[in-house]
Amino acid sequence: MRKPRLLWQVAAAGWAGAIAATGLLPTQSAVSAVSGGHDDIATLSGHFAAYALLGLLLGVALGGWESPGRGMILAWALAATLGALIELVQGPLSYRDAQVVDMLVNAAGAAVGLLLLSAVARVMRSRSRHG
Repeated sequence: MRKPRLLWQVAAAGWAGAIAATGLLPTQSAVSAVSGGHDDIATLSGHFAAYALLGLLLGVALGGWESPGRGMILAWALAATLGALIELVQGPLSYRDAQVVDMLVNAAGAAVGLLLLSAVARVMRSRSRHG
């Protein structure tokens, strides 16, 4: 395995771990303090951004920058599954609440991250052919 791909895999695993930790720890009071009472918008925006980055990182880790196509479906499935599992684990936790909308926003964020990766890969391929 090439070293750069390994670094992307470590980054993706680390980010997934950070998402899991923040998704399972009692962080609601911190979100309220930062958002100034706009918890729903802050939470959904945070979910979307976190999973967009996770989708991008997983896409590069599994498929690379130049040709991410092979790993994109698996990357999306892994990110969406992580989001769903975290929400399911949150259900019985007294200090968290599981939300179906969070699962959907997580999956949508991962998809957007992968679309961004696909667009960057297309530009990189175009530049390498013409430059």
